[in-house]
Amino acid sequence: MRRWRAFLRDGIMALAYALGAILFTAPLIFRLADTLPQDLGDPLLNTWILAWETRALTERPGTFFDAPIFYPHRGTLAYSEPLLGILPFAFPFILGTGIPALGYNVAFLASFWVAALGMARLVRAWGGSRRAAFLAGWLFAGAPYRFAHLMHLQLLYMGWIPLAMAALLRYRRRPTGRRALDLLLSLLLMTLSTWHLAVFGGIILVLLGFWSLREKSLSRPAAGQLGLVLLVWGLVTGGVAIPYLQVAPELARHRDLRLAQAFSAWPVDGLAAAPTLRILGPLTAPFRIPGHTTHEVQLYPGLAPLLMAAWAWRGRREKPVRAVWRTAWMGIGLGMLMALGPRWDIGPISVPGLYAGLAALFPAVTLIRAVARWFLLSLVGLHALAGIGLENSLSSTRRRVPLALGILSLGTLEAWAVPLPLAALPQPSALPPVYRWLAQQPGEFAIVELPVFLPLDAGETRRMYAALVHRKPLVIAYSGYIPPDIQDLRERVRAFPRPEAREALATLRVIGVRYVLVDESQPELHGFSTKGICEIARDPRFLPTIRMEPYWVFELVPPSRKSAEPPPRRPVRIPFGEVAVLRGYAIRWLSETEAEVWLEWEAGARPHGSYSITAQMLDERKEKVAQYDGPPYNGGYPFLCWQPGERILDRRVLSAQGLKQARWLGVGIYEWPSLQHLPTPPETERSGALILLSLLATP
Repeated sequence: MRRWRAFLRDGIMALAYALGAILFTAPLIFRLADTLPQDLGDPLLNTWILAWETRALTERPGTFFDAPIFYPHRGTLAYSEPLLGILPFAFPFILGTGIPALGYNVAFLASFWVAALGMARLVRAWGGSRRAAFLAGWLFAGAPYRFAHLMHLQLLYMGWIPLAMAALLRYRRRPTGRRALDLLLSLLLMTLSTWHLAVFGGIILVLLGFWSLREKSLSRPAAGQLGLVLLVWGLVTGGVAIPYLQVAPELARHRDLRLAQAFSAWPVDGLAAAPTLRILGPLTAPFRIPGHTTHEVQLYPGLAPLLMAAWAWRGRREKPVRAVWRTAWMGIGLGMLMALGPRWDIGPISVPGLYAGLAALFPAVTLIRAVARWFLLSLVGLHALAGIGLENSLSSTRRRVPLALGILSLGTLEAWAVPLPLAALPQPSALPPVYRWLAQQPGEFAIVELPVFLPLDAGETRRMYAALVHRKPLVIAYSGYIPPDIQDLRERVRAFPRPEAREALATLRVIGVRYVLVDESQPELHGFSTKGICEIARDPRFLPTIRMEPYWVFELVPPSRKSAEPPPRRPVRIPFGEVAVLRGYAIRWLSETEAEVWLEWEAGARPHGSYSITAQMLDERKEKVAQYDGPPYNGGYPFLCWQPGERILDRRVLSAQGLKQARWLGVGIYEWPSLQHLPTPPETERSGALILLSLLATP
């Protein structure tokens, strides 16, 4: 009965934390499928990572790290965080619904639950009461620092660190096989979520293990069991880390002390909170320095945990508490010193910081680009101390309920960010039709989307999201690391559609790139116009393929490929006003339900305008069987590109049941959007506005 009562209380606490996660992030719970918190930059990148990992694990596990970005590079998933410790929350929702945003948002909400539960378990692990544990977990889940990193899902899972600390303390107190398994699982979840947590959590656990074992050593069987846990953890983590270790030397060349200094914190940043916070944001605005105070250095830790950490000095510190207390203080000190970066400027004096010294001894330290994130060590240490202070305060006063409510209210007010900023994200089925068209194209090939976005923004992540629909590898994408050759390509194609950019694109055909998608609605296409489209369409290396507004699609033509030989055409001469003259036509039957229609045009004296060609196949009663409308080359060569006297050979495919019964080909040119047809000679056979061409008379 006692065990069931404890289980019920823990369940109520977990449920309260889940409701708190919904409260802190409102109104996200009502928009789980079509929005992402904060923006479409890193949140959408992480959404794509979770969706790709779900697909790879269920369809092609052997290609798990060969994510379809930065083609033809392999192992590209290792250019960002693994998120494997977060995937269990998103996996069933992405797999079951096919909606990546739903999986991401469930994982986002769960990060608050994990943070609260992790800190609560840590307090309980050293013998704290449920009241102190509940409040400590609530304060940690609502830490103002977390709201500065709403876009970094991997950092929001900082709750794995106190959860692993709790597992270690529980194992040291009673080293059973079940607790060893709990410790192993906690270590794997922490390490495989992000390498930031692997480093920061590893330091905290080493410190905690050191102080704990100084107080009470493990028996030989328990030590052997712990060694087995570490061995299994090392093998699993090492296997996942191999692709990351391969790219680490390249990362180290670009992440030096100069870059580290740019991402370092200043002492005043401890007073700066995220502007997302409705109360603290305005209050701390004077401490957010323009040009410096980005989300990376908004380090305000919260008044409630500071007050409770100060109370941790009071009261007795038994052995388990003593190890946590020492670990917490060392974590606070180390985190603060490292977050200040490699150089400390004290007035006119500049001295090397702790970071510079450690980087000299261990160059891999610079792999953590955003130096201020070392503050996470301080945050975990502070809240661990706050848990001790809560236990001391609640056990030393008779007014426990008012004190608890006061701390709970203060922590909630400091974490108040409602309504949380949400960025609208269309579901995969609502993405532009051009991506579904791409998905239908046979064969294995890669694509390039233009324009490039420099500096990188949400544009590239939206294209990666769309790649979940068409499943084609992308050459240009966004990640924590971008290969040098891709960076060079981005710079060269920025000038699109100028000749130097077309030259760079044309060379990609030999490595398997087939299509170039151009989104003319983007402002990055400076100076892009119909003239630019016409220049590309006349370039023999670019074949206009389809126009699906606002996208133009061009196929890169390999040098060795010969154009498809058109069938013999029946010569005619039918003018359509002063816009165009039809010079010939032909039909090539592909099947009982599909046929190629070839129309040979000569541009008239005044071809420019917003015109569309309609080609219809009619039966004996001159009723429509099939129809295809649009400028030549599936809309890729508009009339605005036509030059007087130019010959254009247009091919379009019509399909319908009973197509073989067609006897007439009806052709017309109309203006868009008025739908007014261009005049044709009165002596031509016609059906309404269409001129009729006999299919029986084609060669």
